Amino acid sequence: MVGRLFLTVCIAISGVLSFAPPALAGLRALDRMMVELAASSAQSAETIRRVYQDHLDILMLREYGELAGALDNGGLVPLPDQPLRFNIVPRLDGPHPIGEKDLANQSSYTAARAATIGALLEIAARVKSGPVEITSLVRHSDYQEELRTTNPNAITSVPVHTMGLAVDIGLVNTSLETIYEIRDVLRRMQDDGDILFIGERRQLVFHVVPHPSRLGHFNDVYLRAVGAPLTSRSAAAHAFLDAPRLLPARLTPQVTAEIIAMLPAEGPIQNLWVEAPAEHAPATEEPHSRLAIALTQVRAYWREMSGARWLAILLAVMSTSLLVGRRPAVATILDRSA
Repeated sequence: MVGRLFLTVCIAISGVLSFAPPALAGLRALDRMMVELAASSAQSAETIRRVYQDHLDILMLREYGELAGALDNGGLVPLPDQPLRFNIVPRLDGPHPIGEKDLANQSSYTAARAATIGALLEIAARVKSGPVEITSLVRHSDYQEELRTTNPNAITSVPVHTMGLAVDIGLVNTSLETIYEIRDVLRRMQDDGDILFIGERRQLVFHVVPHPSRLGHFNDVYLRAVGAPLTSRSAAAHAFLDAPRLLPARLTPQVTAEIIAMLPAEGPIQNLWVEAPAEHAPATEEPHSRLAIALTQVRAYWREMSGARWLAILLAVMSTSLLVGRRPAVATILDRSA
């Protein structure tokens, strides 16, 4: 019995040791990559602080109620349904899932600004070797404060996660091939001025923020891929008075609307202002006299007033003129017969 137990323990230890070297090698490779990205990450962090700090008071979500309200009015948009179709896998369970400090409301934390989701969609579309795992999106300020006790990277002067402008791409559950491809995609997009990203060495994630100059572009990417966000504050409300005498003498209807998204028109916008050429009249032809102008105006007025009945009216006028012309002849015949 003791011999079998000893043999089982030896086999288990051998198995662990056989898998440990590849795992340790992968972690060492990730650590080297993060060290290589350190200078670029520091520069990106400074740029993010500089370009977004003035907007913190306006965009920051201070508590869960503000986050939920932004989801209601379209200020925040969720990840698209079936995100794997877009090569995206949100981490909803396991170690450190999205919304780990508030799992009862986890679905509220799988959201961000439309431009942020648009940037994520474009990143994931460029990665071909595997899906992109997402570990964090929007947070509110109270959540951020609680997270600081366990995550040193949450301590920052400009917490863009609380503005809905950041997404964290996890690396622990991703193959090295896909990790390097994601890194290369992020580098190219940063060089093109599309995004800013930081390699977080302790958490082993890529912290990605859309560049402010490209917010409009990524907003369009989201709208074209997913559509305008649905809102829950678009229901109509009606109020009735018990006493009719209190109603105003004249009711003036009013409509209140909130613009959630704007979509570009199809085709060149200058086509909207091109006037159609005048019907039945060459563009260079002009009336030669006041009489011609008057006749043209009378004809236009006639068509407008008579509409599709002009032929019937014309026949009626002609019939009347014929009857009036025949009246003297009829009177002469009657005199002769008398």
